[in-house]
Amino acid sequence: MSSFVAINSTVSDLCKSCGMCCNGVMFHTVRLQSSDSAQELKALGIRIQYKKKGSFFNQPCSAFKENACSIYAQRPSRCRLFECQQLTRLTADEITETEALEKIQELHRKVDCFQQLIDQSGGANSKKPINKQYEKIIAEPLDTSADPKLLRTRAELTQTFHDLNEFLNQHFRKEKITSN
Repeated sequence: MSSFVAINSTVSDLCKSCGMCCNGVMFHTVRLQSSDSAQELKALGIRIQYKKKGSFFNQPCSAFKENACSIYAQRPSRCRLFECQQLTRLTADEITETEALEKIQELHRKVDCFQQLIDQSGGANSKKPINKQYEKIIAEPLDTSADPKLLRTRAELTQTFHDLNEFLNQHFRKEKITSN
């Protein structure tokens, strides 16, 4: 097997073990590029939205099924070009596949912890990216008289959201996103 084929296979395996760039964890929208056909993407089931600044679709991506892209050959340009830090570092021989998988597993644990706090706060909505779920919960008034643990859960949720974003910025995103 050539090294190119081996690297592509490894990259594919890593992507399928992660999926955070498609499931609403890493990003909340994907802007279409001039090379993308909104009509073709709509025909493939992507829900395109239009604003003055351009066309986009929200995350989680409707084409992301069973931890893989169901329209991989026709995916948008941004998706074709995106490469997380783990993939970049792996293909540059800065880290091993095992090290990349360990970071992905750590990310999954952090996301699971965050999602449990979202669930406890009553804001779970798997059709929304995690930042939007978080923003919805934080925007709601907090009545601690009903349940004094809510204040502690809200504080833990805020810290976990911040920590998750820092981890994503440090190990996965190439462009940093700040958590408010």
